[in-house]
Amino acid sequence: QEFAHESFGQQNNTMMASRNVDDSSSSATSNEDHSLANQTLERHNKEEQDHLEEVCNAYRQHATFAACQWKEQQHRLDALPVDQRSLLPKSLRSTTQEGQDRAMQYKEAYIRNQFCLDCILRHSNMPHSQQVPASTASIASDSHMSKVSSVLKSLARDWSLEGKVERDASYEPLLEEIQRYLPLSGSPPKLCVPGAGVGRLALELCSLGYSVQGNEFSLFMLLASDFILNSNICNPERPLALSPWLLESRNVHTPSDPCRKVHIPDVDPFGMIATDDDTGEPPQEFSMAAGDFLSIYDNPNQTQTWDGIVCCFFLDAVPNMIQYLQVMWNMLRDGGILLNFGPLMYHWAGPKMRPDDASFDVYLSRQQDMDSRYLTSVEFTWQDVREILINIGFAIEFEETGLPALYTADTTSMMNTSYRCVHFVARKRIINRIPDE
Repeated sequence: QEFAHESFGQQNNTMMASRNVDDSSSSATSNEDHSLANQTLERHNKEEQDHLEEVCNAYRQHATFAACQWKEQQHRLDALPVDQRSLLPKSLRSTTQEGQDRAMQYKEAYIRNQFCLDCILRHSNMPHSQQVPASTASIASDSHMSKVSSVLKSLARDWSLEGKVERDASYEPLLEEIQRYLPLSGSPPKLCVPGAGVGRLALELCSLGYSVQGNEFSLFMLLASDFILNSNICNPERPLALSPWLLESRNVHTPSDPCRKVHIPDVDPFGMIATDDDTGEPPQEFSMAAGDFLSIYDNPNQTQTWDGIVCCFFLDAVPNMIQYLQVMWNMLRDGGILLNFGPLMYHWAGPKMRPDDASFDVYLSRQQDMDSRYLTSVEFTWQDVREILINIGFAIEFEETGLPALYTADTTSMMNTSYRCVHFVARKRIINRIPDE
């Protein structure tokens, strides 16, 4: 069985809302490569291929960066004055058995993570860390390595038992309201899940009986979702272990906290979707569309084709919320619904103007090396967003604010960000259109 993925690319407008359940084409039983990475390579787009290699290069270097972080800590400890080093716990002295045990625990954790990342690369038929000598690889950027860490944390959030508390807080309200405001009747309603990450929310919606297409732009996340949804390498009986918070060095209680294991997946993705007794296939469809949301859905062939759009921690992650809401309104059929759960963090918020910026043009020129979207994004209050929704053509049918939620949080940490989220359901108002002559 294989969940279909679109090939990666900003200009990918061909939608493939299907789930391939033909075992003869499964990656487990065929030599044909259906992986997202292979689809990217087959597109012969050099920019996309270069980006794919950058992502895979970062995947391959997690252990290298983790080992370097450990080495830096040792250098800092060795640089302490002798009288201060004598005060250190034995586990922070490399010459003691306790110190060697602590180092080994850390090493085992980054090997564990690297094995998981290598499994993702193997599924994608891309070279893994043991196949590319570190001496020949270009060093990945800090930004890319941060995204690799985010992948590990997202896998824990979406696909581990430990992530259930977070999922229940964020996903359950959406799962409950979709059944209330868009009940199943006849053919399965079509849902779009933008910012789908590694795929759990989209698959949960599909398991309820809806036809679902997740959308994700980040190739870091897409490789991981392709693996977790399509590979036969791991399952609840034979899970993969990882230590998602290994590189966290602040607000740590004990040395073992960052090294602790979580196991993925906690459920079998294929087992989540019931099949028809007669055909052996599910009546609903499931797919992941890879690429920029606007490039895919701001398209005439997507107009009025969706019954619902489900957003979780997404609306504040876009550069222009009004534009995205307008596209969503166009996507929905009359009476279709938009569900949202999340904060207003505004990931595209840029640096503020200074008193010595004589004009907005001067401000823009001072930031000329920055992506312009950081300089034009607007940070609205919830009341602003609410009125914008109504002005676009939505009717607010349900809203609740102040709902607590975490996001990829380390529950053992001394510090976590707790969001007080807004959850709303907005319905596209029915407009009396003049029929075409």
